[in-house]
Amino acid sequence: MSDFRLDPTIAYDVIPLPSQGIYYPNKKKNIKIAFLTASDENILSSPSLIANNLVVDELLKRKVLDKDINVEDIVEEDRQAILFFLRNTAFGSDYEVIATDPKTDETFTTKVDLSNIKIKDFTLKEDVNGEYEFYLPVSKFPITFNFLTKKQEDDIKKIEESWNGNGIAPIKTKELEFLIKSINGIKDPMQLRNFIEKMPIRDSQEFRKFIKENKPGLDLSQKVITPSGEEVQVNIGFGVEFFRPFYGI
Repeated sequence: MSDFRLDPTIAYDVIPLPSQGIYYPNKKKNIKIAFLTASDENILSSPSLIANNLVVDELLKRKVLDKDINVEDIVEEDRQAILFFLRNTAFGSDYEVIATDPKTDETFTTKVDLSNIKIKDFTLKEDVNGEYEFYLPVSKFPITFNFLTKKQEDDIKKIEESWNGNGIAPIKTKELEFLIKSINGIKDPMQLRNFIEKMPIRDSQEFRKFIKENKPGLDLSQKVITPSGEEVQVNIGFGVEFFRPFYGI
């Protein structure tokens, strides 16, 4: 009789987090992710998980091996990096996208190479309080801020979804309240809230632009050639459709 035994070891790799750990108390910059297995096909093809948009959440619960990070706290850009790793290692990096030819205004299907997706450079430096600085161009005040955590993003979505329609949902101002930690050295929440309510719109727009341009993450834009020969940019989407070609869902 053979002494051969199946190896129960979990195969995994360590991948860098685009966030560079700035959202997490332990400043974790890398994470252990297990490879997709045959049993994970049950998740990718589950009608219930697909219908309730829970495929990605369930994959993260199974595939994140580190116990010093809460899966529910993993921010969007890090979730995206994990999905790229899982898809590329399981199915290859070719990915089909649909784009529009600007010359003919007709849609076309083409492929991009997901291995070309890169982590954006993150050059902002924290101050002694672990916050980042920005100068309001109209109000002429310095502010400090932190990027939104996963919980804060979820809280904003809940406000938007639960608003009863009476009046105007305070989505934009609530976002600023989460982001801004001090204005001209003042940290009192009530004073900050009052200032934010009256902040010139150019200040808020320039601040949001700065956030968008400097937030850590992945560069999801890829260049493709249209049937008419034009070069256009497409952005990679996520969710269940990320694995759709393999499961017809």
